[in-house]
Amino acid sequence: MTEPNKRKQPNKSILAGLIVAGVLASLGWSISQQLGSNSPAEESTEASASLNLEGQPAPDFALQNLDGQTVKLSDYSGKVVFINFWATWCDPCTEEMPSMQRLRSHFADKPFEILAISLDNNPREAVPAFLTKTRLELNFPVLHDVDQKLSKSAYKTTGVPESFIVGPDGKVVKHVIGAYEWDSEAIIEYFEDLLNNQAAS
Repeated sequence: MTEPNKRKQPNKSILAGLIVAGVLASLGWSISQQLGSNSPAEESTEASASLNLEGQPAPDFALQNLDGQTVKLSDYSGKVVFINFWATWCDPCTEEMPSMQRLRSHFADKPFEILAISLDNNPREAVPAFLTKTRLELNFPVLHDVDQKLSKSAYKTTGVPESFIVGPDGKVVKHVIGAYEWDSEAIIEYFEDLLNNQAAS
């Protein structure tokens, strides 16, 4: 029988587990705040009508880049791929582009790629003009979806910018609506976690 004035000491391993769980929960909340929860209650009616691809295989595609070469999503199998639908006439799209460039540089030596898919009607003219005006030297491929069949039919986008993060297994990990500072500390940690999980598997 335990004496009333003696309390059992908490198990140290349990305390350690609780601390770790708290840290992970805090990090998850931070990432959720950065990338958005995309819960139906928080999205507009139009956005919530978009097909939720999270957890599903990302639709493959074959699109041309600015040089007329065909690029397929499947070319990047085994890598973390950040797909971004954008347009030069979209201010939020162009404003987030420098942070995407910095994000790509941060993971230059990792199995990571960004595919920026332009919805401009004349991307081979509009995109180079945009790059000249902004003096940006993008370090990732720019593809074009002129008829918007990929964005509207396959990915069910509701506007621009809209992004999809694809894991090494080819499944959509995150669907993000809106512009973000893509090289923020929390988002970089998010991508590092995806890449570390890939290395461990």
